[in-house]
Amino acid sequence: MFDELVLRLVEAARGGVDQLLRRTGGVMFPPMVHILAEDMDPPYVGMLRCRWFCPGGDAAAAVAELGELPSVLAATRLVVMWETLDLAAALDVPAECNTRVMVALDAKLTEQTMHWRPFRLHKGEGRTGPVVIPEWSESVRLADPPLPGPVARLLAVWRQWRDEDLGETLTRLETAGHRMRWASR
Repeated sequence: MFDELVLRLVEAARGGVDQLLRRTGGVMFPPMVHILAEDMDPPYVGMLRCRWFCPGGDAAAAVAELGELPSVLAATRLVVMWETLDLAAALDVPAECNTRVMVALDAKLTEQTMHWRPFRLHKGEGRTGPVVIPEWSESVRLADPPLPGPVARLLAVWRQWRDEDLGETLTRLETAGHRMRWASR
């Protein structure tokens, strides 16, 4: 059940990115965390989207902060998503210009699997003029892959399971600019 839910989240994100690219020629894909709790029915808790940040250390801190709310919630699984060129630019680290990848990291308490979905952008013609057409490669799954430092810190923070006040944690994160979208129950 959980693997199926994770694959639906990955495909929904890919579909959303695809539509935005075709409509606007660009996409804002900030790092985000989908929060799951295996002891709940349904298990999907919601999604926390990263705040705006300055490149470098502030971006690294913002990404790591995404682990705080799932830690307080004692979530048992996360799906962390980012786009490789966006994250490299945010962290102010070099990246290969031709390699765009939508990443979905399925993190359990003791292991993680990365869904690596490369894509290329091509120019095309639409009814109203030029458009961007994404070409998606097949998804690759990697078990326990190396992670960007801030993503590894996000997982470390989450796996600590903090005994803190949920309301205070949520208020602090949202005041900083993170946005939580709770699942409807």
